[in-house]
Amino acid sequence: MSRLLRFDRQLFGLTLGLLALGLIMIYSASAVIALNSKGSPNYFFTHQAVWTVIGLAALFVALKIPYQTWKDRRIILLLAAGELVLLVLALASPAINGSHRWIRVWKMTLQPSESAKLVVVLFTAYLLDKRVREGKEWIQTMLPLAAFVGLVSVLILIQPDLGTVVVLCAAVGTLLFIGDLPWKWMALFAGTGLMGVAVLILSSPYRMQRMLTFLNPGADPRNAGFQARQSLIAVGSGGIVGKWFGGGSQKLMFLPEPHTDFIYAMIGEELGLIGALAVLALFLYLGYRGFKAARAAPDHFGAFLAMGIVAWVLGQALIHIMVTLTLLPTKGLPLPLLSYGGSNLVVTLAGLGILLNVSQHE
Repeated sequence: MSRLLRFDRQLFGLTLGLLALGLIMIYSASAVIALNSKGSPNYFFTHQAVWTVIGLAALFVALKIPYQTWKDRRIILLLAAGELVLLVLALASPAINGSHRWIRVWKMTLQPSESAKLVVVLFTAYLLDKRVREGKEWIQTMLPLAAFVGLVSVLILIQPDLGTVVVLCAAVGTLLFIGDLPWKWMALFAGTGLMGVAVLILSSPYRMQRMLTFLNPGADPRNAGFQARQSLIAVGSGGIVGKWFGGGSQKLMFLPEPHTDFIYAMIGEELGLIGALAVLALFLYLGYRGFKAARAAPDHFGAFLAMGIVAWVLGQALIHIMVTLTLLPTKGLPLPLLSYGGSNLVVTLAGLGILLNVSQHE
C-alpha cells in the first residue's frame, strides 16, 4: 500500500505563480488591441480571469480524485470516444479564421484539440500500465495506441493544426521511451513521425512558406517574415531588465497576437532577459517537480501518467519559447498558464491537478 502524503506544495505554488504572471501579461499585452477591437481594455483580461476560476475549479476536482480512477477501462474508452466525437464536431462547425478548431457553446468557443492532449496522455498511460501488469507483447500495445493516436492526429491535422499534433507525439514518444519500448520500435515511431511532418510541410504551400521563412527570415520582412522579425525585435528591445509592465511597444499593432501566440516575446520586451530566463526556469522547475512525483509514484500507471503530463506541458512551453526566438518555424501554440485562451488553460490546470494527486502518493 502507498502512503498518502500532502500534495507537492512547490508544484502548486509554481502553478499559481505562473497563472498570476499570465493574467498580468495578458492585460499588458492586450489592452490596446482590446480597446480597438472590443471597446474595452479589460476585455481579454476579464475573460481570462473567468477561465482561470473555472480552471482552478478543474484543478481542485482533479486533485481530489484518486489518480487510479483514471485507469478504469470504461472511463478510458468513454474519454477516447468522447474526444473523437468532439473533434468531428469541431470539423463540422463553421470555420473561425479559416480553421475548424472550435465548437461554439452559447457565447463560448471550446477547442477539442486541447482536451486531446490530456486524453491521449491518459490513454497511453493506461495501455503502457496494462502491458506491464498483464505481460502483454508490445504489438498488443502499439496497435491500439497507433490507431487512436493516429486517428486523433488526422482529425486535428484536418483542422488544420500541426503544432498540437507535434505536442501529442512528443508526449507519447516520451512515455514510450520511459516505458522501455524496444529501439527498433522507437526508431519506427520517430522515423514515421519525422517523415509525416516532412510530407505535411512539402505538400502544403503555407507550411512550406513558413519553413523557407524560418531558414531565411530576412528574405521577406514585411510579409512572410513579419511575425518572426517583430518577435525578435520585441525580445531584443527588452534588454537586460526590460521596459517593465505596460512599457512594451510591439503590442501597439506591430506584433500579431501578442497576448496568445507571442506572449513570451512580450515577456522578453517588458521583463527583459532576466524575466524571460526566470519564466524558462520556472517551467523547467515545474518539470523537475513533476519528474519527482513520477519517480515517487507507487505504481507504473502513476509514473506514466505524471511523466506524460510533464512531457505535454513542458514540451508545449519549450516549443512556444523556441518559436518566439525563431529557433523553430512560426506556429501558433499558446504558452501554458500564460497565454490567453480558455480551453488550453482549463485542460492544462486539470492535467496539473492530476499530477498533484500523483504527488500525494509514495
